[in-house]
Amino acid sequence: MSQVSIDELNWGLVAWIIPLVGGILGFVMKPDSNYVKHWSYLSISFGIVIIVVSVILDLLSLATMILLPLFIIIRALSILVGLAFVIVWIIGIVRERNSIYWRPQIIYDVAKMLGAQ
Repeated sequence: MSQVSIDELNWGLVAWIIPLVGGILGFVMKPDSNYVKHWSYLSISFGIVIIVVSVILDLLSLATMILLPLFIIIRALSILVGLAFVIVWIIGIVRERNSIYWRPQIIYDVAKMLGAQ
């Protein structure tokens, strides 16, 4: 890994800490930094994953509203998925602060579809 400047570290953090919007900011503010680009792609893809999963779980929740046991299971699953997102977010912060080019499974797959290398 090449040296990463303090400025790049800070923009990498901004990119990751605010999923989707932070990634867009990272691209705009530091378009030539591979480090910031990496975290910006991850941020945008993490935001997309959060939105898609949330919409799916909300639609399932609405669809099962009349079937109380299934509705409760879907709502519990939504809470667990939300907790998993928070854990991934925190792990990402720790990885970014340690200048590690992290490639989490599904998030990085989406990032590659968006153009990450």
